[in-house]
This record gives sequence, C-alpha cells and structure tokens, in this order.
Amino acid sequence: MANMSKKLSIASRSLRPQLIIAFCLMSIIPILALLNFVFPSLLPKNYLLTIIISIIIMSLLGFIVVKRIVDPIIKINSEVKVIASGELSHQINIAREDEIGELSHSLNQLTQRIKSNMDELKIYGERTKEINLQINRQVIALNGLLQISNLITKSAHLKDVYDVVISKLAQMANSSLAILIFKKDEAFEVAAQYGLGEETVRCLMMASNSGLLFHLLAASKPFLKVDDASQGGISEEFMRLLGARNLLVYPILMQGKPYGIIAIGNLMEKFKYSNDDVELMSIFAKQLSIAVENDFLAQKVRDLEVKDALTGLFNKRYITVRFEEEILRAISLQEPCSFVAVVLANIKEYRRAYGDASTDDILVRIAALLKSSIREIDRAARMEDGVFGIVVPQRNKRQAEHVAEQIKDKLNVAYQDVDAKKKIQFNLSVVENPIDGSDSVVLMRKAMELAGAAVVAEGEA
Repeated sequence: MANMSKKLSIASRSLRPQLIIAFCLMSIIPILALLNFVFPSLLPKNYLLTIIISIIIMSLLGFIVVKRIVDPIIKINSEVKVIASGELSHQINIAREDEIGELSHSLNQLTQRIKSNMDELKIYGERTKEINLQINRQVIALNGLLQISNLITKSAHLKDVYDVVISKLAQMANSSLAILIFKKDEAFEVAAQYGLGEETVRCLMMASNSGLLFHLLAASKPFLKVDDASQGGISEEFMRLLGARNLLVYPILMQGKPYGIIAIGNLMEKFKYSNDDVELMSIFAKQLSIAVENDFLAQKVRDLEVKDALTGLFNKRYITVRFEEEILRAISLQEPCSFVAVVLANIKEYRRAYGDASTDDILVRIAALLKSSIREIDRAARMEDGVFGIVVPQRNKRQAEHVAEQIKDKLNVAYQDVDAKKKIQFNLSVVENPIDGSDSVVLMRKAMELAGAAVVAEGEA
C-alpha cells in the first residue's frame, strides 16, 4: 500500500511531469473563464460556487507544486554559495528522488571529492616542504664538502678544516651539539666542538673518561643511540657527559687505523637519524681522514725537504744537520769551522707596513746575494723569517768575520738608494767551533742571540 501511494505521489515524479501537472492545474482558471465568457450557458449558475472553490483549490495545488520545485533550487543556490566561500565540509541536505535530489547528491559528492583532493594537496604540500628542507640540508652539506675539499686542495691548516666540518655538522639533523676528537698518544684532544661548554670538554678529556673514548675508537664503526634504543657501543655515561638524548658517532681512520671520532647529537624526543644522515656523516668522516692523512704526508715531505721554497736556500733542518757534520769533520781533522748569522732587524715591522709580497721579494734578493758571496763548500740557509745562516768550514772566527763584513758591505750597497723608511737593518754575528761551543744547535742559537743583542744595542744607542 505504501509503495502504491509512493508511486501515485507527485514527489516520485521527475521535474518535467511535475511542471506539466503544475501547468495543468494553473491553466484551469483561464480555461474555465474563457468557457464561461464564450459559452455562458455551458456552466449552470447553481454550480458557480462549487466551481470557484474548485478553481481556488486547483490554483493552490498548482502553486504548491511550483513552490516545491523552486524552493529547493533556491536552497541549493544558497548552500552552494556557502560551499564556494570555503566551507567544503558543508553538506546540502535535500532528500528528494527527482533531479533536484540527484543534483544535491552530485554536488555533495563533488564537494567531498574537492575536499579530499584539497586534503591530498595539503599532504603533498607538507611532504614537498619536508623534501625541500631535506634537499636544502643536503645542498648545505654538499657545499660544506666542496669547501672542505677546497681547503684540503689548498693545503689549509687543519684547524680551518676542523672548524668548517663542525659548522656544517651543526646544521645536520637538527643537531644541538657536534664534536671532533682525535687520539694523541695515550690521551685524547678535542680538535673542534659546537654546543658544548668548557666544563663539558674538560670533563670529557679527563683521564678517568678516556676509557669511554677508547671503547668507541677501538670499534671502528658508526654508532647510533636514539632515546633508549641503541646500536651498541655508546654508554649512558658518555651520553650524560655530552648532555644528549640522541647521538650519532662515526669513526675517523688514518691509514686504515682508528684515529678519532666525530659525533653529532640533540635533545629531541621521538627523533630518528635517517640513512641520509648516516651517509653524510660517513662522507664527512672520509673527508676528515683525507685531510688528516694529507697533512701527515705533507709533514713527511717537509721533513724530507732540504730547500726553502721561497729563497731556494737550504732550510733550518738541513743546515743544522750539515753544521753538526762539519763540526765533527773539523774536530777529526783539527780544522776550524764557523757559522755566520745574518739577521734582518726590522723584518716584522717591514712586513706589517708593506705586506708579504714586498717582504718576500726582499728575502729572495738577499738570498741571491748570499749565494753569490760564498764558496762552493759553504752552505747558506734561511733559518727563520728574516734570519739567514751560513756554515763556513775550514775558516776560523777572524776569517769568518771578514766574510761577514764583505756580505754586510754588499747588503748596504744593494740598499743604499732605498728610502729610509723602507730600508732594511742588517746585523751579522759569527761563532766558531770549539771556541764558542761544540754543538750545532747551541752555536746557531748563540749566533742568533748575539745578532739580536747587537740589534738591541744599536737601537738603544
């Protein structure tokens, strides 16, 4: 019965039949009026009241049908405006089985789909932002690696390399601390650090805590400790000393052997180091290994060198050994052996005033003059900045002083036309074995002290 009434109901019809019904109901009025006007005798007078009442009822029914069609459309319009203002969670609640009901249902589906797409776009936006941050961190890290490689190529001081490494590591993985530790004999040294106080560094370097570092160094593998989860090797005491909740430690090798450790950490909760963080740490560790090995090999090369790179004269290490050999030879052959020190008194002031390039040019010219002033068996060397030395075998102190006077005269002649402000002040001293000593180091030190004392005396005079 309910299904029958539903089928017979206007609500079960589509809009077109409803409009036809409304048209029919609303058109009865003019039709009856027309009939009454054209055929006045067609409608009996005693039925006039009934007919008027029927017309009014039919007109109201037609109006209701039309209103039932128009009102939902107006409502849909207002609801769509609400959705268009940004309220995507808003729903159009029109329960009808005609086209208007289908339209409201379709609009709800469309709104839901748009909302779903907006949520996905938001998620993608967050992911894109995170990816961009990761890319930015990677770019910064790679820039740091290039900077480190450039420093290594230029043979920069290791301290500069350490500082760059620590500054770049401090930008990795939200790090609040970074530390670089190297083994020195049976102890350890903090080469560089970030985010740690002096007291923390002092406690870390105490002999009682060296066992913690030796344990990490001996393992020669990376360690992770995140909150309570650990990859082994990092003790709670070490974490407490550094004041970190999360820690990533990576070994530094030199010639395949453990040489130091590098570590980063933070105090964040529910934090986890990514594989990229571990990979970047390994690259930084390898770069440090290269820098340390490069410096070690460069030092070896410097130890083997016998010539000064700037002047072409022998260096201090070589001249010390050669002077010792000449002393031993002179003792065995009962011959004299002397040493002449040439000191440029105002070299530091000159370098500050006129720069390194001008000062180096002076040193090169003086070195050339010394070369041309000595015999083949004599050996001239650049001892320090502004200090030259000449080993004079087979000559006693008086003879060596004569050589020194000749050199001084040549130096004065070479710089006699130079402006007084730019003039270099020279001072020479002579020592002889065995009168002034029998050890090369002692004799050279005494010669330089005599030259320095003479310079002070001239200045005071």
